[in-house]
Amino acid sequence: MQLLKSLFCLQGFDNRSRFFAICSAIYIIFIMLASAFTGKLIISLVISVLFSAALGLTSLRRLHDAKLNKNWLFAPSLSFALMALIIIFSEQHSSYYLLLIPALSSAVLLTYPSKQQSIGKSYILGYIGPVDMSEYQQNTHQGKSAKYRIEPSIAGESVISIDAQQHETQQAHAAYTYNNNQQTSQLDGEQTDIGELIRLKLLSNKKAQLVIIIMVLITLAAILTSWLLSFFSANHSSDLEQQSTQQISSISAKIVRKHPLVMPDNFTLYLSQHQGVIINWQADEVNTPQLWSQLSAQGDNSCQQISFNKGKPVRTLAVDVASKNGVNTDYFASFSPLDSQTIIQALAFRGKFTLCGYDFSLKGSQATLGKNEHYAHWVEY
Repeated sequence: MQLLKSLFCLQGFDNRSRFFAICSAIYIIFIMLASAFTGKLIISLVISVLFSAALGLTSLRRLHDAKLNKNWLFAPSLSFALMALIIIFSEQHSSYYLLLIPALSSAVLLTYPSKQQSIGKSYILGYIGPVDMSEYQQNTHQGKSAKYRIEPSIAGESVISIDAQQHETQQAHAAYTYNNNQQTSQLDGEQTDIGELIRLKLLSNKKAQLVIIIMVLITLAAILTSWLLSFFSANHSSDLEQQSTQQISSISAKIVRKHPLVMPDNFTLYLSQHQGVIINWQADEVNTPQLWSQLSAQGDNSCQQISFNKGKPVRTLAVDVASKNGVNTDYFASFSPLDSQTIIQALAFRGKFTLCGYDFSLKGSQATLGKNEHYAHWVEY
């Protein structure tokens, strides 16, 4: 819990190791979560706000630690927030490369050495501040102390031996702690030298700066090109879909439905101007003018054919959807004139059929067909 509190501390200090670990975790976890919640705007926005706040606070503590101007805070945190919004709204995988911009800002902060000289305080997990992190330090010391043990001795010398060994153990632990602190200080000094060297080299090397700028511009140009290609591709697909829909509507409009015959199980038969059978029924509302087309071989696969409880299925030419009372619930399945007799015979003598996932009973259909002059001649006994 204390470790979590230290991540949102306003007045503490983060050394370079802790700052690097926090920034790396933020970028990696954000990419994973943004990918997992693509399309879920509210969740993605909450994630971006939390991660921007965490990055801003660790940048602030890093500025405290390096004694830098707090205006530097806006470089990594605001650039991350802006790039995160672009990633969320664009929903393009290529946009994740934009995180290189705040990452470079964070890398600059990483090169500055720690200048925190608080007397009597030392970094615990890379942190100094008002949040009590001593529990992590105590665990470390206890683990080290456990390595020392008291050897048994003769009864007459046991008290003196134990006291002497405890004294030696304390001296050894103090020496170990001192040497460890000295090594840590030396290591921090080496890291400081390396960070300073990298930053000063970049600031004094105009060619290196130019290369970095060119790389950033190339990345931005690649991302922009990818977005433009995706945008025009989506528009082109939309135009093709609209043209296809218009063609489908034009073809369907040419079909004339004649001689309606209401069947017992809530469906109606029609004949086209070419004597092709058309089956009409009411079903669920859909947002497309056509469920299936044999011409394009696209649509709902359950509408490809009409299946009876006995005999072979018959393929449909198309299943169109018309508006009735303002909603698209009027289905029309059209068949080839070559299959008209086969379909009428099956409707007269089979028990049921399935079309587009809907089941219909044919009880009483034989009598209904036999009484209609437009369909009776196809019913053979």
